[in-house]
Amino acid sequence: MPVPDVVVSADLKGFPAELSGRTLSTASDIAVPLARFETPVMTVDMGRVHRNERRLIEWAAARGIGVAPHGKTTMSPALWHSALDAGAVAITFATPWQVRAGFSYGVRRALLANNLVDPVAIRALADILDGDPEAELWVWADSVEVAERLAGVLEEYGAARPMDVLVDLGGPGGRTGARSVEDAIAVADVVRSRASLRLRGVAGYEGPFGSDRSDGAVAAVVGFLDTLGVLAQELLARGWFGEVLPIVSAGGSTYPDFVAERLGSLAGEVELIIRSGAFQVHDSGFYERVSPLRTGAVPDPLEPAIHVWARVISAPEPGLVLLDAGRRDVPVDIDFPVIEGVLGEGERVIPDAVVTGVNDQHAFVRGSGTAELRVGDVVKLGLSHPCTAFDKWRALAVVDGASSPSPSVTGALATLF
Repeated sequence: MPVPDVVVSADLKGFPAELSGRTLSTASDIAVPLARFETPVMTVDMGRVHRNERRLIEWAAARGIGVAPHGKTTMSPALWHSALDAGAVAITFATPWQVRAGFSYGVRRALLANNLVDPVAIRALADILDGDPEAELWVWADSVEVAERLAGVLEEYGAARPMDVLVDLGGPGGRTGARSVEDAIAVADVVRSRASLRLRGVAGYEGPFGSDRSDGAVAAVVGFLDTLGVLAQELLARGWFGEVLPIVSAGGSTYPDFVAERLGSLAGEVELIIRSGAFQVHDSGFYERVSPLRTGAVPDPLEPAIHVWARVISAPEPGLVLLDAGRRDVPVDIDFPVIEGVLGEGERVIPDAVVTGVNDQHAFVRGSGTAELRVGDVVKLGLSHPCTAFDKWRALAVVDGASSPSPSVTGALATLF
């Protein structure tokens, strides 16, 4: 498995000097107590990762759905390959550079969930496809202009292989995507008319239309998914996909159950794919609130596999303590982290001890429960929104049992951020 290894040095945040010069991997032979790592440090529990992979991929497969995890969430080749080994059908990326990185680290089937209009990137990806007949790549186009620009660059460059295109459907107030079925059909017509392109399917992202499970959000998401299904059925009826099995792809991080409900009838006629990026590591905030596989909703829920461990460095007044982790270490774009335990004690809820704010390298914890925390204590922080967690760390410590009183670090994995 071609993945980057981790060589411990002084420029790796959290890793102790005693491991300097050591080459670590997820198959390392070390077992160092987490207490000997500096704080802050981010950890990943690979046992939980593997359980999460099994849980979602089996759930999706039972409904005729494949999973192409969004690789931009972690930008970790080791985690990309872990998902593929668990049965993922491809890896999704957001930028051409990420696609190139994926192919360079052994991904064979990739989806670029974005319009491809940069001529430098178009030529680079064409070279990859021309040089490797087994590599597969599907890119998006949401307008006639995008499709024509992509085709023009490929034809001028002399690309040998046509590039597979999914027509991107959006909606008012959404992100990219044609704003109507009629506009999307016009894009598909251009794609199938150009020899340098091949119409491979349709795609969309339901995330902009809802962020919770309120009636209004669900209605908007269901409405979008139904429209995506109408587009797919129209193109199938026209016979525009030829002999290839078309792809229909939706986001699926927050609403995979509604993707299955509204688009599942297409399974068999198409390859139905969701692109959830968070399920491998889940979280203790946003996805734990909205996922259909959350705690309390199913008997075998997804579990948070990532945490940041931070130390109490100051207790300057009653009801306030400061931790040595801030916005450079933890995601705060949706929720602040939550305290889930104290190192040496395992998981322990501390009532009324809440992170209320962060600076670059400090977190403010307020409430009467702070009286239970002492300077020097190391707390386990549950995170929200993995998409903004990994980008703060070049390497994560792999732990054996994040919920145990004294976890051991058994390896590390690298990110490409």
